[in-house]
Amino acid sequence: MKRVVVFGLIFCAVAISSCNKKDYKTVMHNPDLYCKTMHELNYVVIYDIFNPPVASRIFAYANLAAYETLSKEGKHYASLEGKIKDLKNIPSPAKPDKVDFPFASVIAMMKVGKALTFSEARMDALIDSVKNLAKETNMTKEMFDSSVNYGNRVADSILSWSKKDNYGKTRGSKFTVTGLDGHWSPTPPGYFDAVEPKWQTIRTLALDSANVFSINPPPAFSKDQTSEFYKMAKQVYDTVNVLNDAQKWQSNFWDCNSFKMHQEGHVMFATKAMTPPGHWMEIIGTISMDKNADWYQTVFNYTGPSIGMFDAFIACWYYKYYYDMIRPETYINLYIDPNWKPFLQTPPFPEYISGHSVISAAAAEFLTKVYGDKISFTDSSERDWGFADRKFTSLNQCLWDVSLSRFYGGIHYYKSIVEGRDQGIKIGDLVMDKLMATKKEVASVK
Repeated sequence: MKRVVVFGLIFCAVAISSCNKKDYKTVMHNPDLYCKTMHELNYVVIYDIFNPPVASRIFAYANLAAYETLSKEGKHYASLEGKIKDLKNIPSPAKPDKVDFPFASVIAMMKVGKALTFSEARMDALIDSVKNLAKETNMTKEMFDSSVNYGNRVADSILSWSKKDNYGKTRGSKFTVTGLDGHWSPTPPGYFDAVEPKWQTIRTLALDSANVFSINPPPAFSKDQTSEFYKMAKQVYDTVNVLNDAQKWQSNFWDCNSFKMHQEGHVMFATKAMTPPGHWMEIIGTISMDKNADWYQTVFNYTGPSIGMFDAFIACWYYKYYYDMIRPETYINLYIDPNWKPFLQTPPFPEYISGHSVISAAAAEFLTKVYGDKISFTDSSERDWGFADRKFTSLNQCLWDVSLSRFYGGIHYYKSIVEGRDQGIKIGDLVMDKLMATKKEVASVK
């Protein structure tokens, strides 16, 4: 993970080219700056080993801080106050004409990112890189100071609001394993406790409640070989046993296991990887740059899916712990083949429904509403983990690629990925409706 250890250097090329005091709008309004900064925040999340739901919280609040900063310029979109739960009293600048709003928005995003992660030194280096970039332009000291001050004020407001989302009260929560037939139990190799058993109590952003979009229940648990449940598990077993190389690549590409355990003999160790929402942060950056989105559209592109994925995890976790359903690995080992292993490592929480499918559908649906489905892009975000790029001709193709990877990986039943996808699409649509209601005509600032 080379990019993790080179903070302070990511903007050197741009900074060096700015030594002749380039126009600040040319440099600081370049949307690639926002994409690269979000990329670096993503790698901090990886380095700090945040689990997927917590990672979604970091991205949602960080991007919301940028969005709300830009909204107070009053030119491109209005504030989400009144549309996002309990969001209010976002400060306005005393002297708007003295604030460079794109610069202030990335300052706000980074300050929130720093507050919600652990690696302060890495985030300080990132913040200093962006500030130094601005200092190498013809931006006046008054505008620089006013922009930094305003971005920090918005960040403080978002952070104060974030502390009321019940996150603190859920820290240290433990899940009681029932031991009942058909219910979840820890899986090898780590046999970890269930992750975030109270995440469904976190305050939603766009959704009215965690269960506003209901899902179809899973089939009744049964050991009977003629039952729907047995057949559902047998489908996973049969599929994984004959995976081809393409399906294995697909599964590995979307694994996104932020803390994967490895065992070699008596030695056990772990490796880090991107979280599922972090993977989508990279995809959003790629699409935004491919589409030459300006600064305002780029922040819009990040904020909508970030809100959608945050709410999607809450909604998904509501049903995961409501149904408390046995994983395919456990069922197959108990009732079909005691020596069977899934292709991917089973995540430590109940099965139904697929979190990857829900959050990916929420993000993909939002981006589809922005650009349409017939959008080609290449996902190169897994190169640091040794995986070749994957090319897609549409966001729907990408979404189904993600969802099927969990079935091929042997960690979800087919029904779970379908139900997850359907729920995520509804969440993405709702978030888009709320954000589009704030959006005005966007004039390019590139």
